[in-house]
Amino acid sequence: MKNLLFVLFACALCFTPLQIEAWGDKGHALVAEVAFKQLDKKTRKLVLSYLDGMSIEEAANWMDVIKKDPAFDALKPLHYANFEKGTIVKDSCCDNIIYTLTTTLSKLKNYHSLTKAELKTQLCYLFHLMGDVHQPLHLGYASDKGGNSYKVQFNGKGTNLHGLFDYGIIESEGITLKQCLKATKYSDQEKNELSKGGVVQWATESRNYLGLLYATNGTEISENYTQTNATLIKNQIQKAGIRLAALLKSIFQEV
Repeated sequence: MKNLLFVLFACALCFTPLQIEAWGDKGHALVAEVAFKQLDKKTRKLVLSYLDGMSIEEAANWMDVIKKDPAFDALKPLHYANFEKGTIVKDSCCDNIIYTLTTTLSKLKNYHSLTKAELKTQLCYLFHLMGDVHQPLHLGYASDKGGNSYKVQFNGKGTNLHGLFDYGIIESEGITLKQCLKATKYSDQEKNELSKGGVVQWATESRNYLGLLYATNGTEISENYTQTNATLIKNQIQKAGIRLAALLKSIFQEV
């Protein structure tokens, strides 16, 4: 089954029209763009060559684009890992974001052993899942499906908490690349420290923000709530991009 999925995945990378749709498409694109701002010219060129004609924005969103194809339904659980309140984040096999991202990093560290199609696939995983692991509700509670069944009213329309953070606030506030790059002023040393740790640590850090996300004081989302969490979103996108850049540098540094 896994071999069949990979064949479908590789074929789709070649032939699926990458019309990016509605973190949402903009959030993932911003993570990729922040990362590329941190990279040297040589590493950027290498990554683009391995993406083989796919832009970084397309790579960052590809795992969401394929959700519409039933052939890839088995990949849907790879975007998240749910843990109930009072439990800790941990790595466990197999169909969840933590295990998948950890495995992806392991494969990319030995990328010379991958085929061209496999390398492109793993880069798409990396670009996308580094964004998802910094969206706190992707490490949410199973009881409300990571905020998907937590209903709220935002700008006069019904939505859910997960959607609010995937794209609602980003679109409403018009969050830009410039804002994300300037969200927090990090020194080079601080960026290096920020990039240490690993998937479980980053997931735990994201999950620690859930209290802030659930502090809605009812179902009507206020302007104060929106502003507070827009700041959080910009910070999380910035951190995801910095860490993604550090991983890409580490993977391809010997080239």
